[in-house]
Amino acid sequence: MKQKKFFMLVILFTILYVYITNIDKIPDEIVLFQDEDYKFSYLKGIDIEGDKVSIVESFFNKLAKIKSDFIGDAKLTLSAFGGVMKKDINVSVLPTTSVIVGGDTVGIRVYSEGVLVIGESPVQGIDGKWYEPYSVTNIEKGDKITKINDVPVETIEELVEVVNMQSSGEVTVEYEKDGIVLTDEILPVVSLGDGVRRLGLWVRDGAMGVGTLTFYIPEEHMYGALGHGISDYDLKELIDVDNGTLNIASILDVTKGEKEVPGELKGLLNDKLQIGTIEHNNENGIYGKFFNTENYFRDREKVLVASKNEIKIGKAIVICTVDEDSIPKEYEIEIEKISDNPNVSSKGMIIKVTDEKLLEKTGGIIQGMSRKSDTSKR
Repeated sequence: MKQKKFFMLVILFTILYVYITNIDKIPDEIVLFQDEDYKFSYLKGIDIEGDKVSIVESFFNKLAKIKSDFIGDAKLTLSAFGGVMKKDINVSVLPTTSVIVGGDTVGIRVYSEGVLVIGESPVQGIDGKWYEPYSVTNIEKGDKITKINDVPVETIEELVEVVNMQSSGEVTVEYEKDGIVLTDEILPVVSLGDGVRRLGLWVRDGAMGVGTLTFYIPEEHMYGALGHGISDYDLKELIDVDNGTLNIASILDVTKGEKEVPGELKGLLNDKLQIGTIEHNNENGIYGKFFNTENYFRDREKVLVASKNEIKIGKAIVICTVDEDSIPKEYEIEIEKISDNPNVSSKGMIIKVTDEKLLEKTGGIIQGMSRKSDTSKR
């Protein structure tokens, strides 16, 4: 009897596991282009309801076809086990979009909202002793300084200037910690090295470097670049961008990648030749307005954007700039694997560089095809 009960429990948990796994593979969000064909199968016993889905049943499972004959958002409702398990599926249908493909090396300079604290360091005073002026405050790594003595500060230079407006006495520091605005009084120490009043805090106001332009939409004068967000090197968090510039950049050198040693592109950002603004920074890249485009995209044709659902395993082309002539070129790659997790929004495929010219030049995908760097001061 005990063995029979155990056997039945094993069967029950196996069935439950199969259903839970199947439900988990059904995406929470589906993004399509208008009139795109999109289907997915699921087990009987699971119900999906909504105006924008049609269902076809077979002996073992069901096939859901999403209707994408509209532009906008719709919601489907999934339920199983008599409503014990439920989840919403959000469907977004976008208009068909054409873009000009990038691949160009561009210079990137971004400034954060406020001055980010990335560490602490004692200051040697003019008496030769070491002081920790920050120790009497609650300021710590990850906080964002927004004002000194009620004066807004957005750059390191502004922070140093305001702190040194008075030759002695405490300053009031306003800062954000986990979204909460706080204030503390802190007595700066006059540094033995340069006579500058210092708080003893390592801070950063942004990042700069070179990366790769992904696409440009002429009708909106909008671009996307990098393919991933710009994160603070120390905090490993996305930089909250206040503003920034996109500039002309050139390749100076290529360090070829080797096994377990990533290579890199070394580029030069030209501060005097700005070609765009940086307005948004998220996990998928940076975005903003592109100007001065009359000559920049000459003789480049627009191509239709494919959705994630249309990506197939096999040969493909990557466009990038790795030569000193700063001209984007096409190179062959192989898409070896596509993530079977529909809820993964980025890094959803594994590619292999097969082009001999690119392998000879770089050794594969290297740092610099979407590279950034940064600086910090205290």
